[in-house]
Amino acid sequence: MKKKIKIIVADPAGNITIFVKDRFERSMYPGVARQLLAMESLGGEQVAFMLDTPSCGRAQGKMEMCGLEFCGNGSRSFGLIRAKEMGIEGKGSVFVDVSGCDEILTIEVDTNINYTKVKMPNPVKVSKIDLSSLAIDDAKNSDDAKNSYDALGSIDVVDFGGIMHLIIRGIEATEKNFEAIKDFIMAKFNPPAMGVMFCDGEMKREGDTLVCPMIPVVYVKDVDTTYFEGSCGSGTTACAAAMGLEMGDGIHHFIFPQPAGVIESTAHISGGMVEKIFIEGKVELSPEMEVEIEV
Repeated sequence: MKKKIKIIVADPAGNITIFVKDRFERSMYPGVARQLLAMESLGGEQVAFMLDTPSCGRAQGKMEMCGLEFCGNGSRSFGLIRAKEMGIEGKGSVFVDVSGCDEILTIEVDTNINYTKVKMPNPVKVSKIDLSSLAIDDAKNSDDAKNSYDALGSIDVVDFGGIMHLIIRGIEATEKNFEAIKDFIMAKFNPPAMGVMFCDGEMKREGDTLVCPMIPVVYVKDVDTTYFEGSCGSGTTACAAAMGLEMGDGIHHFIFPQPAGVIESTAHISGGMVEKIFIEGKVELSPEMEVEIEV
């Protein structure tokens, strides 16, 4: 049976997210998402489902990503959608309940310029894992063209519970490299979603800000999709957490240029722990539109 559904397409730094306004059972999420992601005119990388706003508590909106993972870009996009629905003009704040996160997120918005800033949930765990046994294509900064088995070595793993990110530096962002890492991580940890943030080997400093270009690649298990994303909010947060911890106590500012946009992040590190992390940037929203799917 065909059904017309209402959607909004959000563009947070190129990480195109399709928001479904109609209500669906969770069991239907993958089927709906696959159809929407197959619509080339939408250009979607991920799908989120808007739910009824909770009748109690301070949340002013609720949404779930298709794989029930956490998504920073999805969260800040949803905050802007709700701010516009609530009639907020200019600067304000919206409290949202999102999948893969145990706390209510505060999204700071400026609806005049479609700008959003969110205090992200702190990682559940930041650790190291040894990937030196994996066969990985040549490191980008390697002078000798060899297939490197030790290019990865001990790398940072940042776990948010709903998604696990690995921070890889100086390695080519290829499908082959991602699949090798993905197979290892899924076999060992089996997270609901995982990402690899392929970062430049060296960061550049602009004043008191560190600039680190990266290419995010994300896999969501329930939908069995892998995307070389335009940008990734939770991946940006993971990088800021890992790099901030390396730099020690203080407030560390980062700019992460990504294939389709830029996300800024500020990491507050205290006592060798992540105290809080923010990400911010513009989000473009389409008008509400209707598309037809099979249900």
